[in-house]
Amino acid sequence: MGGAFVSLTIILGVVLFGSLVPQGLPAEAYLERYGEPVGRLFLTLGLDDVFRARGFMAVGAVLFLQLIVCTGRRVRRLRATRQFHLAGSVLLHIGLLVFLASVGVSLWWGRTVRVEAPEGKTLALSAQGFPFDLRLEQFNIDYYPDRRSVRQYRSEVSLLGPGGGRRADLEVNRPLSADGVKIYQMSYGWLVEGTVRRLPDGGPESFSVPNGGWVPYSGATIEPVRVAALADPDRTGQANPGAAFLVEPNGGPRRSGVVMAGSATMSGNVEIRFERLRRFSGLQVKQDPGVAGIFGGLALALCGLALRYLPSGKERPA
Repeated sequence: MGGAFVSLTIILGVVLFGSLVPQGLPAEAYLERYGEPVGRLFLTLGLDDVFRARGFMAVGAVLFLQLIVCTGRRVRRLRATRQFHLAGSVLLHIGLLVFLASVGVSLWWGRTVRVEAPEGKTLALSAQGFPFDLRLEQFNIDYYPDRRSVRQYRSEVSLLGPGGGRRADLEVNRPLSADGVKIYQMSYGWLVEGTVRRLPDGGPESFSVPNGGWVPYSGATIEPVRVAALADPDRTGQANPGAAFLVEPNGGPRRSGVVMAGSATMSGNVEIRFERLRRFSGLQVKQDPGVAGIFGGLALALCGLALRYLPSGKERPA
C-alpha cells in the first residue's frame, strides 16, 4: 500500500499543478504569461501538457498495476473469510481500476481542438480524426431590448459526414453533442481579409487573420504587417468598416495608416489591400471516448465505499 500511496500522491500533485497552470496553450502564451525564463522551463519540461507527459503516464500505469495486485489480495481474502465489508473494498478497488483505465483511454485516444470557424467555410475535422467535418452557417448575437447587453451567442452549424449532413445549433453553456463529440461555444470575433505584396516584383498573398493579428506571409522580404478593423460592426452597425494597419520594419520607424474596404494602399514598398471583414465563431471540439468509464468507475468506487463502511448490525473484526 505504501507504493500505491506514493503513486497516488504524485498523480494528485500533477492534477493540482495542471489545474493551476493552463494546459495546451500555444508556446507564446506561456512566455507572455510567466516570462521568458519560467515559460521556457515549462516548455522544456513539458509542463504545458502534463497529463500527456510520459512520466505522468508511467506513474499512472504503476498505480494501475499496484491496484490490480491489491484487488487480487482482497478478492482472495473475501473468498476465505466471507466478510461482507470486504465486498465493498473489492468493489471500491474495481471502481478505481475502471476509473484509471478510462482516464488512460481519454488521454491516449481523446482529442480536443479549438477552431476559429468563419461563416460559410467548411473545416476538415475528419482529417484530425473526428467523424465529421463542420461548416459554420451563421453566427448570431442575441441582445436584450436595450441593445447594450448580450443575452446569448449562438452558432448555426452543419455537420458533414459520410452519411450526409445535418444542421444544429449550439450556444454558450449549451454544447452540441453528436457521434460521441461535444462542441462548445467559446468565443467569437472578426477576421480581417485581404492581400499583401511587396512591390515591384512580389505576387499578392491572401490573408485572413483575427482582428488585430499579424499577417502571415511566405516572402521573407515583406515587412511585418498587423491589421485591425476600424470599428466593431456589431456596435456601430457598419457592415464593412475600413481597416487600420501597422507596418513594423526591422530597424526602422513604424508606419501606420487606414485602408477602406475594396481598396489598396501603399506603405513603403508594401501594398496592402483590404477586402472585407468576416465573422468567425470560436469553437472547442472535444471527443472523449473514456468519459462513460470515468463516471462509471467513480460510481462503482462510491458504492464500494458505502458498502465498506455500511453498518451491518454486527461488530466487525478489526
